[in-house]
Amino acid sequence: MYEAVNDFILKYTDVVQDNLYRGYQNRSTLPQINDWTMYYDQSINRIGTNVERYSDKEVTLYTLREYVINIDFCGDDRETLAKRATTLAIVGRSFVGYNFFNEYKITLDYAEDVQYLPFVDEEQQYIHRYRIVLHLSRWDSVVLPQETANTVSAYIENVDVHHEP
Repeated sequence: MYEAVNDFILKYTDVVQDNLYRGYQNRSTLPQINDWTMYYDQSINRIGTNVERYSDKEVTLYTLREYVINIDFCGDDRETLAKRATTLAIVGRSFVGYNFFNEYKITLDYAEDVQYLPFVDEEQQYIHRYRIVLHLSRWDSVVLPQETANTVSAYIENVDVHHEP
């Protein structure tokens, strides 16, 4: 999932890999540069019920999950940041974005509107931040061993004849 998001950002914006981070919210410090992009999951939700597939020796359980991914473009150049976020919003609402994620066996459900969310860094300086939120879904699976039988022995007994009431 995250490799696909990383590649999506690199393909459709001018962001370079050295300035692109998979964030963990409060678990990492801000980069020392004033032009970075961070992506992270906002939530992962199960959609619907499981699907089961059986074979001779195993059962595969599938669950459709929605991944809500935030992509934050941060830095000093507000115009460049806005352009990056807007570009992903446009591509994320087109067949181009859908086809891109389909290569990774992921469905791009939709992209939300761009949000402007400036914040204050450790030095009490305002940092421009534009966010785009992608809604992606994919089937996650678990394969479990399952015992099976090739033959069954059955003994049929008339209970009325062999057992008294």
